[in-house]
Amino acid sequence: MLYAELHARSAFSFLEGASLPEDLIERAAELELPAVALLDRDGVYGAPRFHVAARRAGVRAHIGAEITCTDGARYPLLAATRTGYQNLCRLITRMKLRARKGEGAVTPAELAEFAGGLVCLSGDEKGPLARALQRGGLEVGREAAAGLVETFGRQNVYIELQRHFRRSQEARNQAALEIARSLR
Repeated sequence: MLYAELHARSAFSFLEGASLPEDLIERAAELELPAVALLDRDGVYGAPRFHVAARRAGVRAHIGAEITCTDGARYPLLAATRTGYQNLCRLITRMKLRARKGEGAVTPAELAEFAGGLVCLSGDEKGPLARALQRGGLEVGREAAAGLVETFGRQNVYIELQRHFRRSQEARNQAALEIARSLR
């Protein structure tokens, strides 16, 4: 089975990522990963360095960002096309223009408006699915996943499983698996 890291954060995501973009690529090449996606918080700050390093190392680079939404969740978005990258940049620009540094957020309506060409992951504990599961259990989680599918399209939504050996993760992963199976 091939593995590709699709939710990496660099040191540009202060207090959430530790490695520079080049270091992420260097390690990915050592592990013989075919691809890595860089999703820094609310920006594409490390994208140029990441892309150059990936090209040199022969690792496929995917660019995205974790976008903060007014609903309180962070949406991990990957640019799948040129249009997707443009839409990602539009979301980031709107967010940055209307708030002080570190305080911006897009609305759910803006996510829907600029969803074209973007792939949405369900996210970590700050993502829309985990927040829904925490708020109301499996049924609310299903509703959140259905909302992602409605916004981004079934072919552009992927449910993430993460194992950081935290107590609540196993139950959340089991619920996420059940939701993912129902989305097939």
